[in-house]
Amino acid sequence: MIVNAYQRDCPPLEELSHVIEHGLQRNFGFARAEAVQCPDLRQPPFQLAAPGLSGNPCIGDIGGRQNLFPTPNLQAKYSLLSLADKMRMSPNQGFLIGAGAAPFQDIGQNAELAPNLSWKPKGGISPDLEDPASLTVTNGTRVVEVARDEPLPEDEDPSGDPRITCHQTPSTNCALMMNLYGSDGTTGTVIKVTARTRTGPQNFTDSIRSSLRDAYGDSRPISLGGVFLLKAGSARFHVMPDFPTPDQLPFPNRKQMEEEWLKYHVCTAPVVCLTVFHSADPDNLELRMEHTHCFGVDGNSKGGHYHYDVDCGAEVEYEAYLNVAPVVYRIDRP
Repeated sequence: MIVNAYQRDCPPLEELSHVIEHGLQRNFGFARAEAVQCPDLRQPPFQLAAPGLSGNPCIGDIGGRQNLFPTPNLQAKYSLLSLADKMRMSPNQGFLIGAGAAPFQDIGQNAELAPNLSWKPKGGISPDLEDPASLTVTNGTRVVEVARDEPLPEDEDPSGDPRITCHQTPSTNCALMMNLYGSDGTTGTVIKVTARTRTGPQNFTDSIRSSLRDAYGDSRPISLGGVFLLKAGSARFHVMPDFPTPDQLPFPNRKQMEEEWLKYHVCTAPVVCLTVFHSADPDNLELRMEHTHCFGVDGNSKGGHYHYDVDCGAEVEYEAYLNVAPVVYRIDRP
């Protein structure tokens, strides 16, 4: 597995807050961004596995969509804890969130994954990220999947929409592609972003990304990760179904894969969204420029891969907590 590290020239959080607020105001009727002390993200509605986003922040981009298209690479199987080791994270304390593909090798099918786990040493054992038995892991990771061979409930509209399930998983693995924000998980200063009443063409994450690119250009990439809450309104998500059968492969083209194979649905707030994104890719790393996976806060089937809010206007509201990463690791690039 090849690992390459790329340093980022990170502006102060106060400066980034000003840039983000200005950019969001082009697409939202109200927008505010400020550097604040991070609240305890373990508490509802966020329910993360660590209290904060601070302490040695970093981002990992693992695998890629080439492991899915045109034919799934079933050898692309990963351990989240091992990836943390490749990202030079400490075995003594750490926290990972992000977006990627679920461990088909563990759950028996392809699906979306919203990783959310932290670790600390198990008493009396020298901690090692390559040895999960040496760690105490808090795992709030969610799998969002298309249910297989399950009839729709009688009271559900027979529209042909897929049956989506969202649930926690004990697995600490993933597959195919993964975008991770890592840190010690401690409290500290972060960027709090509030936006509501979308008036422009860009969704929440694209508004932030474009504002950073406008301010810093292609030569000074800014990489961020964290969590946001869709507090009001609704948004469109996709969920990958199980892999096609061998006679259905390879996918004939990207459009067919995205428009016919992926399953789309709309979720209403509240939804928790784990996100990793970059303003630019000057090193041509084939980074996933934005990747956000989400889950409902009330234990239902909400979630999947975030696309955009669908209720332009006063119904839409977001609240985010983000931090900047001074290093990006490109791991196992296809």
